[in-house]
Amino acid sequence: MIRVAVADDHPHAQAGIRRLLTRMPEVGSIVAAPTADAEIDVVLLALYGEDRRPALAEIEGWTPRARVLVTAAAGDPSDVVEALQAGASGYLPRNTTPDEFRHAVLQVASGGFALGQGLALVLRGQLASATSTLCLRPALSPRETEALRLISKGCTHPEAAKAMNIEELSVDQLVVRIQVKLGFGNPRDLRRVTEDLGLQRL
Repeated sequence: MIRVAVADDHPHAQAGIRRLLTRMPEVGSIVAAPTADAEIDVVLLALYGEDRRPALAEIEGWTPRARVLVTAAAGDPSDVVEALQAGASGYLPRNTTPDEFRHAVLQVASGGFALGQGLALVLRGQLASATSTLCLRPALSPRETEALRLISKGCTHPEAAKAMNIEELSVDQLVVRIQVKLGFGNPRDLRRVTEDLGLQRL
């Protein structure tokens, strides 16, 4: 059963999210303000607070112990990119359908990524424009960095999984995260990305 925290200060939004969660048989518990030692699988976090600043610090605070799915009525593409780079596992607009919402929660809970319908196309320009900047290095986790380094050297996903001592599915998910964060979708872009990030020297 999935344990979910709803971190949203907007009463109507929180109520709507909780209604959708209660209809999901896969969700075992829903909390609004968990304690520091609470065991949570997925955090549904409002992208913006009252000051309209993206909740990057909150995302970074949650990611060591849970996967974060950010939501907003309308998110600025650059803010969404920053949220993903901070460690969020996806973004959903508030007008997401119940089926899309359920799929996103399950996808994130299983270790995958979830982007609202059409969002990938909107973000692609934002992500692609950032691929050649060294400042993206902190966006990659150690696992993502290792997967990118191995695959750029010609390892297949099974070979990378063996080298990293993880399941092949985990490598697949890491590659999706890398693609979302760095904005490339074609394997031939890997060499350019690793050169830009200095990973070939690692």
